[in-house]
Amino acid sequence: MDSNQILALAVANVPVIITVLIGILLNNGRIGDLNARMSSFENRLTSVENRMASIENRLTNLENKFDTRFDLLLSKVVEIDNRLTRIEAAGH
Repeated sequence: MDSNQILALAVANVPVIITVLIGILLNNGRIGDLNARMSSFENRLTSVENRMASIENRLTNLENKFDTRFDLLLSKVVEIDNRLTRIEAAGH
């Protein structure tokens, strides 16, 4: 094999090597884009999670208010029942 044949083989492989290198660079760019999209999606999920926690806190506060008001209403019903029982006992 003389130097001309080696040079011809080397020159023939240069386009393949350049194509592979361009493919690697493009693939790296795509991976970077995918990473950015995944980070964006993760941020969105975190935002949704924070919103859900906020809603859960609001519902807990609302539940506590309802419990307090229910207890107040129940005490009023018991008070009215006691008064009615005394009125009925006094009438007989």
